[in-house]
Amino acid sequence: MIPVHSTTLPVAAPPRAEPDEQPLCAPTFTIVTSCKDDAQTIEDCLTSVASQTFGSFEHVVIDRHSRDDSMERIYARRDRLSIVYGNAADSHFQAWNRGIGHASGDVIGFLDARDALADPDVLMRVANAFEDPTVSAVYGDILCVDQRDVCQVRRRCHLGPISPTRRARGWVPPTQALFVRKAWYRGIDGFAPHMRFAADYAASLRLFSQPSFKAVYIGEPVIRQRSAPLALGRMLDLLKAPRDEVQALREARLGGWHAWVRHRVYKLEGWVGA
Repeated sequence: MIPVHSTTLPVAAPPRAEPDEQPLCAPTFTIVTSCKDDAQTIEDCLTSVASQTFGSFEHVVIDRHSRDDSMERIYARRDRLSIVYGNAADSHFQAWNRGIGHASGDVIGFLDARDALADPDVLMRVANAFEDPTVSAVYGDILCVDQRDVCQVRRRCHLGPISPTRRARGWVPPTQALFVRKAWYRGIDGFAPHMRFAADYAASLRLFSQPSFKAVYIGEPVIRQRSAPLALGRMLDLLKAPRDEVQALREARLGGWHAWVRHRVYKLEGWVGA
């Protein structure tokens, strides 16, 4: 059995807000998590969602035939989850598409099995921003945390508000920090299956290219993101990702390789200055 390095999130799970304490015109949320052999971290992920003070949400977990004891840990919480059994050959993004298909909430957020929501009030803050019916998406900052302990924050990535200039450089908020109304994801048919390494980036470029798509930056952390170990498979994926990212930029009419280089330089400057 794989040793489990599970940690306790910094804030104890408070009771969920009563309906009259929640924002007026509050949306319902679906949090989608794709899992494959994530027994070491899945409990932190599940706890962070279950402890939200905002009451109107569901958590859809797609297991892609895990070979460790991830399913045991997920099944132990089946009373709080919707469990979807994916295919072993499914990519991360195909699993997310399954999540969109099963979502009953008005707003969808994607949370990796390695990560956790930043604190118990994340969904409440996001719901407040969605009180404006013209808002299509809400996003916030990322807390980069230790691989073994989500309480240990290494740095905070301040994403900042999007602007026409930033988008022209190919910048969009990372999907994991983004909450989008379900109708928008369904309107673009989710994540393109032919883009195995950058389907999330391509989807966000398509969303943010829509004239009526309005995103709000709340300026608060929404996710605790573990740094991923540089295993051989991940290194190979990182080498293959630029091809898909260039294709996404071309489809968004933002250019090709030259645009990709500008985007990478701009992204690096943002991370260094965060």
